[in-house]
This record gives sequence, C-alpha cells and structure tokens, in this order.
Amino acid sequence: MGEKPTGRMLVLAGLLLTSLFIGMASADEGNVVLEAVPQSIPDQPWYSPDQPLVLVPTLSNSGPDVTLTVNPSCPLYINVYNATGVQLVNGADACPSREQGMDVFAGERVEYEAMTWSMKDNEGLWLESGEYSVELMHSSGISTTELVTIQTPVPLPTGLVYSVETAQRTSSGPVVHMVNLHNPLPESVVLPSATPCLLELTIDDVHRLGAPCTAGVDLLMPGEMILVEQFSADPSSSVSIASSGGVSIFTTLLSQSEGPDILALDMTLALSGNELPAFGSNDVLISEVLLSNSLEEQVVLEFTTSCKAEMWVVNDLGDVVFDSREEANCVDIELEMALSTGETERFTLPQWNFFTADGCKAEPGVYTVVAELPELGMSTTQRIDFHPGETNPCAPTQSALLEATLEWSGEDTLRVVPTVSNAEPHHLRMAQPCSFEVEFLDEDQVSIHMFQTLCDAYDGRKILIPGDSEPLQFDDLDVRLIQDGTPILPDGFYTLRLTVLSTSAASTSMPFAWPADFTGTDDAEEATVEPETFELLGTWFGLLTDRGVCHAMDTDGSTYLLSNARTLPSWEPSSLVEGLYVVSPTEPSPACADYLAPSVEVLEVRMEASLQAEDDSTDAAAAPVEAVQEAPSPSTAVSVAVVVITTSVLSLFLVATATNEALRIPATAAGLWFLGLIGKTHETTDGRYQRGRLMGYLTANPGCHFRALMSALDMSNGQITHHLRVLEAEEHVWRKSDGRLVRFYPLTNQLHPNMPEEDLPVPPLSPDPNSLQGKILNLLDREGGLGQFPTQAELAKRLEKSQQLISHHLRTLQKFGLVERRKMGVKNRYKLTREAVFLLETSDDFTNDDFV
Repeated sequence: MGEKPTGRMLVLAGLLLTSLFIGMASADEGNVVLEAVPQSIPDQPWYSPDQPLVLVPTLSNSGPDVTLTVNPSCPLYINVYNATGVQLVNGADACPSREQGMDVFAGERVEYEAMTWSMKDNEGLWLESGEYSVELMHSSGISTTELVTIQTPVPLPTGLVYSVETAQRTSSGPVVHMVNLHNPLPESVVLPSATPCLLELTIDDVHRLGAPCTAGVDLLMPGEMILVEQFSADPSSSVSIASSGGVSIFTTLLSQSEGPDILALDMTLALSGNELPAFGSNDVLISEVLLSNSLEEQVVLEFTTSCKAEMWVVNDLGDVVFDSREEANCVDIELEMALSTGETERFTLPQWNFFTADGCKAEPGVYTVVAELPELGMSTTQRIDFHPGETNPCAPTQSALLEATLEWSGEDTLRVVPTVSNAEPHHLRMAQPCSFEVEFLDEDQVSIHMFQTLCDAYDGRKILIPGDSEPLQFDDLDVRLIQDGTPILPDGFYTLRLTVLSTSAASTSMPFAWPADFTGTDDAEEATVEPETFELLGTWFGLLTDRGVCHAMDTDGSTYLLSNARTLPSWEPSSLVEGLYVVSPTEPSPACADYLAPSVEVLEVRMEASLQAEDDSTDAAAAPVEAVQEAPSPSTAVSVAVVVITTSVLSLFLVATATNEALRIPATAAGLWFLGLIGKTHETTDGRYQRGRLMGYLTANPGCHFRALMSALDMSNGQITHHLRVLEAEEHVWRKSDGRLVRFYPLTNQLHPNMPEEDLPVPPLSPDPNSLQGKILNLLDREGGLGQFPTQAELAKRLEKSQQLISHHLRTLQKFGLVERRKMGVKNRYKLTREAVFLLETSDDFTNDDFV
C-alpha cells in the first residue's frame, strides 16, 4: 500500500518533465525555416504551362532538437494570393485532417519532393494572367512565399485568326511588325476583352509582354480587322510572337545584316498636337525623340549628317503614308555629342498634317509612327488613332457593291439583311461610328425619315471583303416603324435606301409598302365617309426639322400642323399666299411628330391670294379711277365687282399679316393709323409704363421676337406695335429680320445694327422638360455631374426608347448647341454644352427631379 503514492509521484514527475521538453521544442521552432528554390528558371520573365513554377522545398533546423506537429498525409501544400492579397487557392482544402509528431534534430535538413504549381484554381480552371504570390506552406505552419508572373492560355473564339504585316524603308533600317486580329466569319464575334491576355514578344534573347490580345475591343464585326500590336526590330534579329499561353503567331529566323552597333541607351518617342485621345482633321502631329543615358559612364554620339533623326508613318495595312526622307535637305557634317549619365538629349522630328504624298487626306484608322536614329542603329514606334470625322474627297465614289434583302419581322418591324461584295479582296474603311444610314423616300423620292444604325463603334475600323465569290454579310438590321406608339411613316408606298458609311459610300434601294398590307385602295373607300371638317384662314410657314419641313399655320390664337394634302396632288403650301382652306383632323406627318399642336389634312382650297401682289393691286386699282373720270361711267355691275374683289384682296392681306412678323408689324401700324388709333398728340402715363416694361424685358432678353414679346408682356397686337414704333422713333430699340421672324434689341453701345450677325445674342432654346428632349438634357446633366457621359445606346436603354428616336433628338439638340458629342476611348459619348448647363441652372422648369 505504501508503494502506490510513490508510483503516482513518479508518473507526475514524468509528465512534468515531458511538458518542459515540449515547451523547449515550441520555443525553438523559430530556428526551423522552410526554403523553396525554383527548380529551373524560365527563358522569359514569366511562367507558362510549358514552363511552370516548380519549387524544391527544404526544411532546415539551425537550433536545438525540436518536435513539430505535422499532417502526415499532406506535409506541404500551396496557397495562392492575387496582387491585392485576396486568397484564390487554399491548398489545405484538399488535405484530410491528420496529426503526427515530427522530430527535427539540431542542424538537420529535411528535403522534400519538388512541388509544381498548376496555375489553376480549386475548380481546375486556369487563373488569369498576371502577378501572384505563391505561398508554399508546411503543415507545421512554417511557410515561404514567391512573387511570380504567369501567362495562362486565353482561348479566342473559334474562327478568329492573327496575321502579321511588316514594313521596312531601307535594307539596313528597322522592320516594323504589325499584328492584326481578323474575323472572317459571317457574324459578329464577342471578344473576351475583360480577361487579361497579353501577347508574348521575343526579339533575339529578349522576352517581354506586349499589348492586350484583343486591343481592348469588345466586338468584331463580320470581316473586321483590328491592329493589336506594333513594334520595330533590327533586320538581323529573330522575332517571335505568341498569344497568351505560348501559342505561336509569327516567327522569323536570325538573318545576317551589316549595320551599326546599337547603343544601350533609352529611346522614347514623344507625340503631341491633339486635344482628344485621337487626332482629328485639323490636328498636326508634332513629335520628338528623347535619348537618355542610364549607363554609369558618359557616351559619345557621332553624326555625319544634319538629319540626325528620321520619321515615317505606316497605316494598319503596312503601307507607308509619310516619310521625312522624301522632303529632307540633309548636309554632311562631323558632329560629336557627349551624353553624360542621367542626361537626356532631344531630337526634333518633322511635323505631319495627315496628308499623304499624293496630296490626299489620310484615311481614318490606326497608324504606326516610326522614329529612327539611323547612324546609331536605334528606332522606336508608337501607335496613334486618326478620326477626321469628314468625307475624304480622294476616296473613290464606290469601291464595293452593297446589296440587301427586305422582309417583315412582325407587324411593325422591317428586317434588312445587307451584304457587301467586291470583284477582288478589298478593305472597306468605315468613316463614322455608325455603320449604316437608313433613309425612307416617298413615291416622289422625297426624304421622309432618316437615321443611322449599328453605332457605338469607332471611326476608321477596316473590314476585309474577301472577293466576289464570298460576299460579306453584315448583322441583320431591325427597323421599327412604330416608335412610342406612333408610326414614323404615314400609310403609303416607300423606298428604303441603305447606305454603308464608309470612306467610299455604297447604297442600295428597296421598295415596300407601309403597312405591309397597304394596297392604295383604302383611301378611295374611306373617301365615302364624311370626315369632320372645318375652315382655316391664314398662311402656311415652314419649320425645318431633322425629318424634313413641318408646315404650320397660326390662326385665331391657335397653331395647326399640316399633315398632308393627298386629295390635292398639285397643291403645295406656300408662305407667299394667304388662303381659305377646308381641313380635317388627322395624324401628324413624320416631320411634325415632335410638336404637340393638332395636325390637319387639307381637303379643299377655297381661295388663295398672293401677299406680294398687294402693291401692284393698289396701283392697278388707282388707274381705273382716272379712266372713269374721263370716260363714260361703267355699268353698275362692273363697279360692284371691283369693290368686292378689292375688299376680298385687302381682307386676305390683313389675315396674312397674322403669321409673318415682317408683314404683321407694318400692316398693324398702317391699320391703326387708318383707324385713327396712332398719331394722337396726347400721351398717357400708362403708355410710358408699358414702354418701360417693354424696354426692361428687351434688356434682359435681347433678340426676343415679336410674338414672344406679345406673349411675355400680355399685350395685344396693336399695343405692342404702337409701343415698338414709338421706341424705334425715339431710337431706344432697333429690329432685325430673322427668316419669318423679326427680332428686337435695345440700342446700346454693345448692341447696334452694325454688329456682325454671329455676335448678336439670341434667347436660348427652352425645350419642355417633360418632353423627350428635356429628359435627355436632364439625364445628361445628372450623369455629367457624376463624371459619366453616356453613349447613344445607354441613353436609349435608360429612357426606354429606341436608338433611332434618341439619335433624332440628339442631332436636334446638337444643332441648337445644347449637346456635344465627344469621342472617349473607342465610343462616342454625349455631354451638355456650357449653354445647356446655363439653361438648366437658370430655368425654373428644369429640376433634377424631372427625370425618372
């Protein structure tokens, strides 16, 4: 019995001693390190599937003996983190849960089998190309990390092909390589532009990553080719180009060529002369070469000609369009230049105004600028985009044949299937962001409606037409003939004219009827039904819109829009006549679709009289008076007829003045004088007060026209005419005709009749904030405040309207100076002008809450 306590004490002492050893092992784990050495170094500064990262791990103990707790089934595993520190791969997820002790003696080195990183995630998919932190983790918790760059395969859509064009000016000069991506398929292809993918370039033994594999483009049209990468190399160098993951695109072997030894200096090309990312029609390319010495010793440069630096430009087809050598006047010199460490020398290059050697403007597209220092054997390249935004007079009138088929897709949608062909392979160069223009012509070949489609692309893109045996088919165009519940065309027979917007435009025309079952016989049947009719007395005037001319008439304080006069084929509205018309309500014409006034159809012309014949009529009426005094008196019937005709003409003239301000003001003044309402010598206080109001309004709104003054000041025609006449006689105001309007200005030193017309102020356009144009302005104002500028397609989506309708209103707002289009990247985006911002800020009608 006495031995039991002694046994317990021995057991406790053993446990205590064991815990002390465990504590000692834990304290000495800091002397145990994990080392991982790459088994081999790749030929290029990145790892790829054919040259993966292989780590050889070693666990070494530089301290005393230690016991580690490890997982025997998974002693080592790999964790992967991206450049922002987010863990993408957790190797411990594949390890079963096990524990085991491992003794590592002092000075011991434990070598493990090599670990290969698959460059895939936990689901077995390739990780994106880029930089990663690869952590090799020991199951005891000790780790080591490698920072690596990888290139993983990025498969392009099936059918797309790369091609390489080369250009060289002299046998010893640099060779420019241009990599193009081509879509030979008959349909558009979506590109994986969001997935990192870089070309792999090798020049001799130097490896580097190039441009993105798809040049940042999201979509390739049928037949489209894009320039992806461009670079220059010595003619004696071997060049290799591969896509991401090592798929070969182009290879040239080493050739023998005599040339100067290339100095190990840094050469860069600086370009300027453009305000926007792309060069425009009026821009001039200004360039210079910067040569920097990053070596630790001074370098002496030797030149034997005054033309130290040369420049030439190549288009994306490999054709040289400019060469400074052709116009250079070089003289022989002997010059030595010392370039110290860290010093930079500048060499100015000739300017280029984007005209080719034949005097023609360069076509829109992508160009490669090549700068050379020939005597130093150095060169560099840089890409530029040229978007002139105008037609090129040197382009052939039609270099391709456009054909199309037309079919109905639903009750209100026309489907157009366009194809382009050429006898020989030909590159079609697009001149605008939109690919096609669609125009509707009536039976008289008058344009009724027009819009552009397949937009939100970029100027200068090129499309390869393979040849006559393989016509190129574009994406189908769906044209909706009902917009916002309203037909864009009245019933009838039409011609759809389709034009491809290339530098050498091609067109085709196709007849159709709207609606599809229209036969032309319905009008005769409907003519038997008596429409609701009434009479209008007045003069028609024209309002120019993007859809044509909208004719309107102001009468009895109301405005009516002319829709058509189908029953009167020989009659046309004119602003030079006054007439009495029988009309009936109807739907508006496309040209008048944006106005809210009622539309009418003219059924009968009761009477028309020319406004310009008034003076002739007066003279003609005076002549018979003298004849009557000398000759025998005419019959009573003739006298009555003269009185009736004269009275009718005068009454028509008085009505004509109601719609033309240039006639209304003098006619009203003459009428008031005739009635004795003007010319009184007595002046009332109210008259001076009203003229004060008039002067105050004109001072705040110079350029306001006659009808707007009447409406703003709530004066009658006679009142406003009288007060304007008095102010003009006192030289307080002056007038200027503006079409059918008469604008009034206060007479000051800053506003006088001798001012240039373009300097005269005009009251700003104020669209209805609840109209579609008002909503576009409000949306652009809101997006612009956030630094965002939407495209036409984004506006259509936000406002839930078609691109055709949005395009029409954007052109109208651009014409009035409220919206401007800017190219940002490869897309056209829209923003408000300063005038529009001022309009929105000063108008009580516009608020940020108007747009929903």
